Amino acid sequence: MTGTKPASAVTIREVSTRNDLIEFLRLPARLYRNDPAWVPPLLFERLHHLDPRRNPFFSHADVRFWIAGRDGLPVGRISAQIERTAADNAIREGHFGFLEAEDSAETFAALFGTAEAWLRQRGARCVLGPFSLSINDESGLLIDGFATPPFVMMGHARRCYARRIEEQGYAK
Repeated sequence: MTGTKPASAVTIREVSTRNDLIEFLRLPARLYRNDPAWVPPLLFERLHHLDPRRNPFFSHADVRFWIAGRDGLPVGRISAQIERTAADNAIREGHFGFLEAEDSAETFAALFGTAEAWLRQRGARCVLGPFSLSINDESGLLIDGFATPPFVMMGHARRCYARRIEEQGYAK
């Protein structure tokens, strides 16, 4: 009798070191390795962009990054960010971004659950996204045109993302 080993549970860990951040940034290369339209970002540029000493966004926002793992391999990532300047708004918005993951309901639920809980702890009443990091950076989700390589500041996505995000309660 042959069978498949059941997948282990998804674990989530916060990015806390430079090596974690590099792993976070390199994850899409594995997910998109067979996608001819995907264009890998430049690692040095992404590291620069996510450096709080170099990007002024960090001076007025709180940001966290997480990596989802399964069986010792990274299988997903997400960020959550909330601007401190928005603290007086009647509806305080939090944002998610940098979303990449295997096509797994469990992985998406774990990533969104972690990001939403962190945002809720900081007073967010609603969550919008994807914004990587803000609306002034890559924003939105590709839902059509998967065969076309992205242009500058346009994200690429896997076909399953729209469905998986909608399963988490999000809508256009």
